[in-house]
Amino acid sequence: MRLGLNLRGDLAKFSDEDLDYQLEKCLEYREWLASRAGDAANRWLYKLGVAMPFGRGFLHTRICYKVMGRLYGGPLSGSSLGDLYVVDCEIKDIMDELKQRVNAAQRKRFRK
Repeated sequence: MRLGLNLRGDLAKFSDEDLDYQLEKCLEYREWLASRAGDAANRWLYKLGVAMPFGRGFLHTRICYKVMGRLYGGPLSGSSLGDLYVVDCEIKDIMDELKQRVNAAQRKRFRK
């Protein structure tokens, strides 16, 4: 179970198909960002988790991710380490929403 306050009500409003599309789009963008070699020296720190010691933080919302990405990874220029952090947080939020929906469907099925 994740720690933090979920302020991502926007994801709950998406249909399953829209959520799937958002996840695919984020994964493609993340793959493109991860392949960039511009700041390769810092990327290994990011992969180890040293560069982002607090993970997603306590508040799970896009604006907090952007602030933390700017603080940790530099300017959000569209191809920076901060952008990679923001996309990773977005992917984790979408995955959390999907897990929540699966768990709710299983609970509903077991009650019948």
